[in-house]
Amino acid sequence: MNKILKLKDKELVEKFSILVKEEKEATAQVEEKEAIASVVSHLAEIDRRKLYALEGYSSLFNYVTQKYHYSEGAAYRRIQAARLSLRFPEIMELLKEGKINLMNLSLVAPHLNQNNKEKIFSAIFHKSTREVESIISSYVGKRKEVKDKIRVLPPLAPKIAQNFTFSAESNERREPEIRKEPEGSLAIPLVLSDHDMQVKEQRRVKIEFEASEVLAQKIQRAREILRHRYPQGKLEDILNEALELLLEKKDPERKIQRTLEKKSSDVKSETRYIPQTIQREVYQRDEGQCSYVSPEGKHCAEKNFLELDHIHPWSLGGDSTPENLRLLCRTHNQWRAEKTFSH
Repeated sequence: MNKILKLKDKELVEKFSILVKEEKEATAQVEEKEAIASVVSHLAEIDRRKLYALEGYSSLFNYVTQKYHYSEGAAYRRIQAARLSLRFPEIMELLKEGKINLMNLSLVAPHLNQNNKEKIFSAIFHKSTREVESIISSYVGKRKEVKDKIRVLPPLAPKIAQNFTFSAESNERREPEIRKEPEGSLAIPLVLSDHDMQVKEQRRVKIEFEASEVLAQKIQRAREILRHRYPQGKLEDILNEALELLLEKKDPERKIQRTLEKKSSDVKSETRYIPQTIQREVYQRDEGQCSYVSPEGKHCAEKNFLELDHIHPWSLGGDSTPENLRLLCRTHNQWRAEKTFSH
């Protein structure tokens, strides 16, 4: 993996193309296993660097299916393995040795965590797909039902400087008594001091529930869509983003607030506001698709998740004229912004 990290962008893409060809032309089982492992490891680095965007594709999935002509299923399994390898690096060696394959890995992926990975991996070594499905069924069946719960966690590193008591008789200072609360319970003071309020702001909660694999797939897809904004793919960020969108659309209180803000604000000429007439003109000119073209001449042409981009950035003095605007898909708009402002 260290060798892959040292490759320049162009070298990495060229190497990946060679590996894809080797995988598809592999005849012996050993050759195929090693080729798949190499493809997956290089794909993980391409994903991390977002080189698919540079190449003119709106997603890693489109990059793999359109440029390299993998079937949708084959592309999904390789992408899933590549991203799993960032959490479980041992996957690469297991694929190379042929102890697990991409199909079986995709089956156990929703159930993997750092605590059970060794047990699950060893259980599926050299197993058929049907055997792995049976293993998963028995594994899930043995689990106790987890009730939905939200539990407040202890505050993050609270600084209690004066929380000591003195004995009225001996005048000795004593450490505060710590009472262990029953698991899952929390004592919250009815009256909060300034210090208590600071502690409250630091509090975190643990949310726990069981869900279907369909929901897990939706979350994974949301992670992929929001990877540019949340590279770590933390569930907290993904769910917060989803709930913000829901509340923004459905919460009546927010609708009232937006109405009040709209009435109290004046749209000035020096804002980022782009008139509808200009938006329509740019949309028609760019034919309703992403206008990004790669250095090799590949036109993205994505028609979903389109955004207006200032060619000369608005924050650097660019205006909102049709000549300075273009349609970009969300991937290329974010990628371009990262390239522009990360230096």
